[in-house]
Amino acid sequence: MIRLVIFERQTFFRFGVKNAFEDNPNIRVAGEAGYEKMLFDVLAHTAVDVVLLGINISDDSSCMEVAHHILHNYPEAKILAVANEDTSQTVHSLMDAGINGYIGKRQADRVELERAIRKVAAGGEYIGRIDSNMMN
Repeated sequence: MIRLVIFERQTFFRFGVKNAFEDNPNIRVAGEAGYEKMLFDVLAHTAVDVVLLGINISDDSSCMEVAHHILHNYPEAKILAVANEDTSQTVHSLMDAGINGYIGKRQADRVELERAIRKVAAGGEYIGRIDSNMMN
């Protein structure tokens, strides 16, 4: 079973992800957080395979600091970034930072999110569809 921790500031998004996997026997939401301190508390007390990391592009430096903290303090945890912005530049920046996968909020559905979580948990990389119609 894959243990998932959700870090996303939007409560409604966290609620949606939890509901999407509520009856899934292969993915269990082991924790959630809406801000950094809460995330670090959850990670300190919860076994986790994948962190679904909500990325706010307008606050890119803070998101990267969170990612670096996870990568250095919880190396067994894989990171799947999720963001509204899905330009190729954003994706490359995230992957260069060591994040294991990326999925855009606008294009992802439950099936694609599950596929991404599974692939990242297994040690692979996942890059979701990038909307070529998005403005840079």
